Amino acid sequence: MKPHLELYNHLEEGRLNPSVADALARALEACLPAVLALPEGPVPVLSGLDEVEISVVDDEVIRNVHARFLNDPTVTDVITFPHGDGMGEIIVSYDTAVRQAAEFNEPVFRELFRYMVHGLLHLHGYVDTEPEERERMFSRQEPLVREFGAALAGGISFPDNC
Repeated sequence: MKPHLELYNHLEEGRLNPSVADALARALEACLPAVLALPEGPVPVLSGLDEVEISVVDDEVIRNVHARFLNDPTVTDVITFPHGDGMGEIIVSYDTAVRQAAEFNEPVFRELFRYMVHGLLHLHGYVDTEPEERERMFSRQEPLVREFGAALAGGISFPDNC
């Protein structure tokens, strides 16, 4: 079963171009079957979900979620929640993507896409708490980001800020 993906932009107007958000949603839809085709991690839920909500937020929001639900008051790039009602949730920080993209000389849209793919892999059962697990997860994540991130960039004009 393939869950429905829904992308929500919770940023102030003008921070994430609507055409970029639409391109991200299309790239995620194209990427989802490839994620589901990967071997499942130890605690997979993705294939059993009806819907996955992906929210793009700022650092203040992700910091508050991180503190409230994971007892860590720091900013992070992505937080993933599998809910018991057939729902999954992925929250990604736009502000963190902007900083990381500048540091690694990547387009912001690709860094955001990386966080979204990372969240999908978490829902597919992958964990990244130990170095060996992180290496396994990233060995799956980065080829997906390269393949579907390249398709994301094709045919769309992105503003400089994304």
